[in-house]
Amino acid sequence: MKILAVNGSPKGAAGNTDVLVQAFLSGAEDAGATTETVYLKDRTIHHCQGCFSCWTKTPGECIHDDDMADLLIRLRAADVYVAASPLYGNMVTGLMKDFMDRTLPLSHPAIVKQGDEYLHPRRYDDGVYRTVLITNAGFPETHHFEGLRTTFAISTSGPRAALAGMICCAGGPMLKAPGMEDAVRWYIDATTQAGREVVELGSITPETQAILDRPLSGDPGMYADVVNTHWRSYGVEMPEGET
Repeated sequence: MKILAVNGSPKGAAGNTDVLVQAFLSGAEDAGATTETVYLKDRTIHHCQGCFSCWTKTPGECIHDDDMADLLIRLRAADVYVAASPLYGNMVTGLMKDFMDRTLPLSHPAIVKQGDEYLHPRRYDDGVYRTVLITNAGFPETHHFEGLRTTFAISTSGPRAALAGMICCAGGPMLKAPGMEDAVRWYIDATTQAGREVVELGSITPETQAILDRPLSGDPGMYADVVNTHWRSYGVEMPEGET
């Protein structure tokens, strides 16, 4: 089994997102998978222009001559696609959105009924059929992920696609905070277990998913105080009434 992780964080391997990505891939490798991580910050990917040339003039090929052509080949060769991005504006980063937009050549322009939905069918018979979302947010609550959860649930709802699980980590800054290694170990361990389960079972089990759906901090107020203290250290003035 081949797993391709695409990390859309502007911080790349130095970000909180990659802590989760590498924990997941470690579990997948333990279960026998071959893994690869692509950091979009190190790639040149232009914006989609919406010209639809990849559907008409050059079917399956984009007008842009950049790194996306190689990434589409890698994506088609993968059995599992890990979409990894920190939460920006309740969505993915701009880097990740450009990557997602530029996968358009893998779809056929026709709108056909597949199962209970009308969709663009896949252009090729190969390619990823299972997707895992990995994301983290600076907020202490999990409801901030709802828009992103819905996006990935819809984009993987066709009969030839499957959402293998979503790792949405609230309180992400704790993942790399000095002295917090033991406090977040339970979440890292669950993420590693999720990697094993996707390889061995095809998806994250409900038991592991329930652990991953918990925020890192059990006290949102205390978490907010710590974060606000951090920003004060940069001279940021807090709003009136903040304690």
